[in-house]
Amino acid sequence: MLKNLIWDFDGTLFDTYPFMVTAFGKALQAQKISEFEIDPDAIYEQMRVHSVGSAITKYSARFGIDKDKLLSDYKLFEQDEVELAKPFVGVKSNLQKIIDNGGQNALLTHRNQQALSLLKKYDLKRFFTGFVTSDNQLKRKPDPESLNYLIHKLDLNRSKTAMIGDRELDMTAGNNASVKTILFDPDYLIETNNADFVIHDYQKLMTDI
Repeated sequence: MLKNLIWDFDGTLFDTYPFMVTAFGKALQAQKISEFEIDPDAIYEQMRVHSVGSAITKYSARFGIDKDKLLSDYKLFEQDEVELAKPFVGVKSNLQKIIDNGGQNALLTHRNQQALSLLKKYDLKRFFTGFVTSDNQLKRKPDPESLNYLIHKLDLNRSKTAMIGDRELDMTAGNNASVKTILFDPDYLIETNNADFVIHDYQKLMTDI
């Protein structure tokens, strides 16, 4: 029986990708790329299946623009766009269920303090007992360092703990830390052999795992 969840942020707790895609489009347009050449759906899939970094690499090469400038412009636009993101439906009730069952929720994100700010904005921060953001300067997923840090700090039982995320690298990180893994795949985009459980919404999260 799973008791504790370590949550990814982008695309797992909060539906941030639409706003990240908008920011990416604005960054491309800042580099004089016409909006008619920008395919939001393709950008979204690149980010979801792979990463923002891979999207930066792919589109800077495609359009022959400076990779570092595209990244800096993207970060500039993203900061404001992501402030509009909201948690996925069902997140709050599942966070509460973990607490009610005597477990703990923890956050593991590559995002900075903005993640904590958004959790607080939607009255979700109080459900968490531990946090890792980019400010901790731990090794990025799929390296297990950040997961191990939370496990040790919060004294979590690995056999009763799961990493929940929306990408394959979250599953690999969980495997590397010897915890269970839950793939949240709302749009059926991710193919994985590394997840112990796959869910497509939060309706029955705590009854299906």
